[in-house]
Amino acid sequence: MKYNLDLKCLSVQAYKGLLKSQNLLPSRRLLWQDIDDNFALFEDLGISDIANLKKVLSTPAKIKSFAADNGLFENYLTILKREIGSLEQKPVPITNFPDMDTLLISRLNAAGIKTSKDYYESGRSESGELFCLCDLVRINGVGAVAAKVFYEAGYKSVSAVAHADAAVCLKKQRISTKLRIITKQTSE
Repeated sequence: MKYNLDLKCLSVQAYKGLLKSQNLLPSRRLLWQDIDDNFALFEDLGISDIANLKKVLSTPAKIKSFAADNGLFENYLTILKREIGSLEQKPVPITNFPDMDTLLISRLNAAGIKTSKDYYESGRSESGELFCLCDLVRINGVGAVAAKVFYEAGYKSVSAVAHADAAVCLKKQRISTKLRIITKQTSE
């Protein structure tokens, strides 16, 4: 199983649709300007998927050259590169997950498994807590602690979070967090 989305499978047109439907950060809303024309240009240049677009925009020098050659603003392409980068989550060190068994961490380290990506792609149990946590940190903006809160609230996968009712999810997370605080205080 792959930790990150295969950007070769995401067409430029599909990604354009995603950008149009997202509630982008204010600093990234510039991506909506002339989006149809800009993405049509990418396709006209033979850039059909996001992996290729990411490669074209991989360095400041490439961005500058691409902008000059095609009449696009460097700032637009830089922001686009950053937004594309948010599709691929950085692996989280397994040691960052709260309440991890130190013996398990040592065994995993010995096997060369040190991050959420290593564990997720290792083919180990897909039903255990650690696998669930490694899945949950693949969500943009979710770190090790937030993954644990989702898990304790009953959301054990990206899919479960994606299909959750937002208000119910928030309520369950608040309860889970309060229980965690109470449990921690009573154990000290």
